Amino acid sequence: MDHADDCAPGGAPRLLTILDRESRLVLAGVVSDGCVAWCHPVSNAAEARAVVFEASQTRSQAIRAADWQDHDIAQRLRHRADCLDARLVDPLWRVFAARALQIAA
Repeated sequence: MDHADDCAPGGAPRLLTILDRESRLVLAGVVSDGCVAWCHPVSNAAEARAVVFEASQTRSQAIRAADWQDHDIAQRLRHRADCLDARLVDPLWRVFAARALQIAA
């Protein structure tokens, strides 16, 4: 099992999300080359705030890269921000999702 941070950004990676009946995020992963690299969920509210801040900063960098006509870097930065957001599992599912990834590893 690979972590999403370890996947090379080749091609056009897509995010796979698992949602519950109320559309809450249970787990997310990056689909690339026929495999899924699961994004490990945040473990608490403080970590979630840090991830939100980092994703926001990364999106700002993507906007600046696009302004400089560096669309490849902008695309990679947007994807990185999406992968960060994918860690924002609903608090009700965090422990379950983390444990499921431990068992699968």
